[in-house]
Amino acid sequence: MSDDDTTRIITRKSPIPTSDNTATVPIGGYGSNGSTDDDPHTKIFRPTAANAPLNTAGGSVKADDFSIEPVVGWLVIVKGPGRGQSLKLGYGVNSIGRAPDQRVSLNFGDDEISREKHTLLTYDSKGHKFYIQHGGGTNLTYLGDNPVLQPHELTGRETIQIGNTYLCFIPFCGPEFEWQG
Repeated sequence: MSDDDTTRIITRKSPIPTSDNTATVPIGGYGSNGSTDDDPHTKIFRPTAANAPLNTAGGSVKADDFSIEPVVGWLVIVKGPGRGQSLKLGYGVNSIGRAPDQRVSLNFGDDEISREKHTLLTYDSKGHKFYIQHGGGTNLTYLGDNPVLQPHELTGRETIQIGNTYLCFIPFCGPEFEWQG
């Protein structure tokens, strides 16, 4: 992709069989009505402005603002819906849930995950430590085999189970590295 500010619609095409047992891929895409609107493989990519201002007004961070913040770590889905996907973590409190407005949205089809604040994963930049805690969702979060009932420090490579989704926590920031302002 180029560095321009163009929004792109990317569609994975399914081949259309022909009479001579070969396959063709349609140029314009197709769905039940001939468009890509209802194609489950259609994705919309919107570039983020590299020079957009950070939200420093003290309000909540919007999902769009989060895309320009430095990453402090990742959650990698190792088992369950979304397996193989990585989700970045930012400074402060990272609310985890299925809703698209969650800082870490686990919307891969696991209905056992609460829509909002199933779990909170926090990075304390002064102490250079990560913590996980229950976010108030109905279902529990597990760290290894133990339920997360109070804040617990994370050091790296722990397995976190939220619903039927298993995540591996990977820290980036900590005592060895911190982004300089």
